[in-house]
This record gives sequence, C-alpha cells and structure tokens, in this order.
Amino acid sequence: MPSARILIIEDERQTVDTLRDLFEQHGYETEVALNKQVALTILQERSMDIAIVSTSVQEPSGPDVLHEIRKLHANMPIIMISDQKSKRIESSSIKAGAKIFLLKPLDHMFVLQTIENLLEARFAVAAPKKTKAYSKNKK
Repeated sequence: MPSARILIIEDERQTVDTLRDLFEQHGYETEVALNKQVALTILQERSMDIAIVSTSVQEPSGPDVLHEIRKLHANMPIIMISDQKSKRIESSSIKAGAKIFLLKPLDHMFVLQTIENLLEARFAVAAPKKTKAYSKNKK
C-alpha cells in the first residue's frame, strides 16, 4: 500500500503528539490542525487520505468540522474520536459521515488496524478493476 497521509484535527496536545508519533513510526505522513480553519486550509492545499477528528475541537465543534470536510471531500474516510461516551454524539457523528467512532483512551493497535482497513477499502475503490477482454469472433 502506498504511504498514506493522515490529517489529525485535535486541540489536545498530548493526543496530537501520541497519534503523530504512532503514525509516523508506522510509515504514515501526518498533518495536524488545531482548528477548523487550519484543517480546511490543509485539505485545500494538500492531498490527504484520511482524517481523524476530535469531537472536542472548539469553535466550531468537531462534528461541524466533519460537515465542512464532507463538503470538500465527500469520500474521505473520517474517524471521530471522543473522550465522552455518548450515544447521541456517536450517532450524530456517524450520520454526519464519520466511518468510525472511537473513545479515548485510544488503543494504538486498534487505531492502526482501523486506519489500515479504511485505507485498503479506499485504495481498492480507487484502483481500476481488471476485467477480461471481450472479443467477438467473426467468422
């Protein structure tokens, strides 16, 4: 699989540092945005493969950031992360277009496997499918 680029949208420094270190140790490139405006600028200037958005991002909230990302990149896989166990937040995140909703503290191996699965699915859809050549014999 090609090296993927992950956008982390989170305003909690410890989570940002942990995720960035984890992803870079496993060969992923990362960009970090602490707010919506920086995130949207990154998405307009660079090609990103996946986004991780925290529900705790302030002004606007994480779900609002998710909505804005969907306007720019309708098919980008997005993982929402939260430190609050709330069915309402989880449900609204999934309805807004998040593929996965994870609770903090994050299990690093599970996060890596989730990223890998989402990227494989994304690249599989983007890759051209091999089809058999069809030829009609005329006699």
